[in-house]
Amino acid sequence: MSALYNLPSFRAAAVQAGQVVRDAPEWFDTEATLDKAIRLVQEAAANGAKLIVFPECWLPCYPYWSLDMADRPTFRKIWAKLLWSSVEVPGPETEALCRAAKRANACIVMGINERDPKYRGRMYNTILYIGPTGELLGMHRKISITFQERFFHTPGDGGANLRTVFRTGLGNIGGSICGEHAQLTQLYSWIMQGMQIHCSLWPGSAGLETITDIETRAACYTAGAFGILAATYIAEPDRPKNFYRNSLFSASNGWRGGSGIVSPFGEYIAGPVYDKETIVYADIDLGDTDRSRDGVNLSGIYSRWDLLSLNLREETYEPLVEMGNKRTPQAAPESQYRELEARLARLEQQIAEMSRNKAEATAG
Repeated sequence: MSALYNLPSFRAAAVQAGQVVRDAPEWFDTEATLDKAIRLVQEAAANGAKLIVFPECWLPCYPYWSLDMADRPTFRKIWAKLLWSSVEVPGPETEALCRAAKRANACIVMGINERDPKYRGRMYNTILYIGPTGELLGMHRKISITFQERFFHTPGDGGANLRTVFRTGLGNIGGSICGEHAQLTQLYSWIMQGMQIHCSLWPGSAGLETITDIETRAACYTAGAFGILAATYIAEPDRPKNFYRNSLFSASNGWRGGSGIVSPFGEYIAGPVYDKETIVYADIDLGDTDRSRDGVNLSGIYSRWDLLSLNLREETYEPLVEMGNKRTPQAAPESQYRELEARLARLEQQIAEMSRNKAEATAG
């Protein structure tokens, strides 16, 4: 523990494991995958982990397949089955995970394929955050969806979806999903919200090793944050043999994983690990997040928000709005008022100086 600011030290865990996936027409087994998740949480907790991170869309499954125009009827069936197998928040799966977090006295960060309970047929690529006392801290829905995800997922909204750095006893925890690591404005937002631990969720597909590695380490160095990189690996015996023709399950060596834990200096302190199912552990001293800020510090000495700033959408947008309804203007954040007041003060000072100079020139 870093004494001055009482910054904690703890053990983090990155889960590299596969979901329980079946042959057609069953495809997904949410209950068995949830049971496996709870076993993995128990194992990680038994090894001292206080933060346990799972990969992208891990429950019940990432869409490792795309549309096959020659077999459109099967695609319709598998699309609907993923919808029916997905997780509502809150729901029985989240309640089970919350109980597991409380028993483990650990934070759980879980990638889920989320089903929207309000709008029929909507799914999201979502990070679920659960606290150590079993409380649901919140969730973040991926704001830009990638490749075959576009057949399934709705992009995440503004508002609370962009305010998902959570203050916990372990530090300020946030995260990004796969391609979001290239969303530099979003990373900047996480930095300015004080993120100290960045949960990096990836699908673990073969061919993504370099991207997963470089973008995760770059995000950690840029943010001055620890990174918990969790990527899926599905062992050969656990892969279905008759899933769907246009899917990664039909390919040999489709998964590599690549999970690891990265320091705020952009260096691995554990992993990366490839080609096996495992849990990667590392001990974290949160004081390193401040020790890394002596040079590049985007929330301090390296920031130039007088030249470059970021606007966040503070409200959500619903697909149904009553005719004639006008949205209530949202109050600007207090920091924006202070910034504008400071600018006004500087302008008034400049005007006063210009007036004095003009008066002196005229008198001369």
